[in-house]
Amino acid sequence: MVLTACSDAVGPGGIAPDHDLVFEGYFTATPELLVWDTQTGSVRRLLSEGIVVMDPQPSPDGTRVAFVVANYTDGTGDIFVVDRDGADVQQITFEPELDDQPAWSPDGQHIAFRSFRTQLLGDIWVVTSSGGNPTNLTPDPLPGVIDESHPNWSPDGTHIVYASNEGGDRDIWTMTAQGADKLRITATEDLDTEPTYSPDGATIAFRRSRQTLGSDIHLVPSGGGAATPLALAGEQRMPVWWPDGNGLVVVSHVTTYGRPDLYALSLDGTGSRPLVTSEVAGGSLNPAFLLRP
Repeated sequence: MVLTACSDAVGPGGIAPDHDLVFEGYFTATPELLVWDTQTGSVRRLLSEGIVVMDPQPSPDGTRVAFVVANYTDGTGDIFVVDRDGADVQQITFEPELDDQPAWSPDGQHIAFRSFRTQLLGDIWVVTSSGGNPTNLTPDPLPGVIDESHPNWSPDGTHIVYASNEGGDRDIWTMTAQGADKLRITATEDLDTEPTYSPDGATIAFRRSRQTLGSDIHLVPSGGGAATPLALAGEQRMPVWWPDGNGLVVVSHVTTYGRPDLYALSLDGTGSRPLVTSEVAGGSLNPAFLLRP
């Protein structure tokens, strides 16, 4: 299936000429791996119709895509990798408990992810991109009251940013790629999650949720400091940076409970632009940029 998205689908930094956008899309009730062509605005399936794909994350060189097949009701799921042409699907994790939220290291050699395999709360693990040597970067002292999620690597591969309730509230933290030197970046009673480094590593975009005001994207220096909101109407979440660092793609609910669509968002918070909306009738989640060959 190929559909044409919004004809003015140009991000705040211009069209990304060397990248397309992959995402978890719902033509029907089944989550599928879809691709938005940044040149033509068309939307197509990367895999055959009906193959379940959640949270796609492309490798840095654009040759492979990691994704999740999960049953969140049962708390089960694993991470898989497929070539960008849909060939050679490989399973990377094999645990009875849920493994999800994959994130590639910049050199493509490792994948960080969230796992419940300790049967406590979520931890950040890392595994080689072929599936070997799984290592828990955030092991919890019993009784396991700390929950970590949404890992994302710094562009130089030395650090990982993630969300954690270690300080009592859900905030943004960083640590080295080996799990050392944990640093709390935000400290608020609001819920901070879904962090992602800017291409230059200087800024972290993340989602902040407040009970009365909903969710907005915020920007904070990667070493900590004051967070700047990019406040727009409705709900914004799941930010991903444009490859040139001049804007973001976000999942936006124009109304709080409306369909999730993909929008380009300017860094000064002055506006947004639709990318994929009604072309995917059931909505779109988890965007990520895919480097073209």
